[in-house]
Amino acid sequence: MVARPLPYYTIELEVPADWSAIRAGQFVMIATHPIAEPALEPYLRRAFSVHDLSRTDRSTRIELLAKIVGRGTRALAARRSGERLAVLGPLGRPFTIPESGPVALVAGGVGSAPMFLLARELVARGVSFDLFYGGRSSVDLARLAELAALAQPAGELVATTEDGSVGRRGRITEPLAVRLAEARYRAIYACGPQGLLARLAELAAEHGVPGEAALETAMGCGFGACLGCAVPLVSGRFGLCCKEGPVFAFDAVRW
Repeated sequence: MVARPLPYYTIELEVPADWSAIRAGQFVMIATHPIAEPALEPYLRRAFSVHDLSRTDRSTRIELLAKIVGRGTRALAARRSGERLAVLGPLGRPFTIPESGPVALVAGGVGSAPMFLLARELVARGVSFDLFYGGRSSVDLARLAELAALAQPAGELVATTEDGSVGRRGRITEPLAVRLAEARYRAIYACGPQGLLARLAELAAEHGVPGEAALETAMGCGFGACLGCAVPLVSGRFGLCCKEGPVFAFDAVRW
């Protein structure tokens, strides 16, 4: 595990070698206490997007980006190197990788978690992109410099904060809307708070640009048994975020 300035931190896990096929947008469910020290509180595992991935001939390492928001994430922040945790995964439907660019990646705060791995996948495919990264303040833009480096040389990172501490003051949808009006992007890929994703869906529809969003819906089990992560769809039914998502097309969700 590698600590970062709170409330954000990262968790590095050694996982089975066959997890090397993990794709951006997929997630894991992780217990908050070590296997050797089981605890009933918090009881449920916590869901995290796979933030980064590295492979060797004999092992796979995944990295998760977390933010302390409650008992579960606080308990995980207290874990130490060498502890063994129960992890269920890889789970969920990943982002659809486009054939060509340019595309726009949009991250709101800890919504940058799947965007880091997606950016790596796009670089590997030679697909150009700009990354729009927004938060309330500078502390919400974790790994800003590394994400900016991934976007270059074919693209750039555009940052906004509501308090103006990094980048331009305001919301990340504002500079994105300007570029969408200029017909710059073939698609939008996003993760962040529900309000941000709903606004992005509006902008995508307004400018006729397809898009996908990784939803931050709370999950109880991760494999469709508890029915606790139902997402209202435009078709009139509900889809389970853990099985049909967490990545959904913008125009499939009833925001």
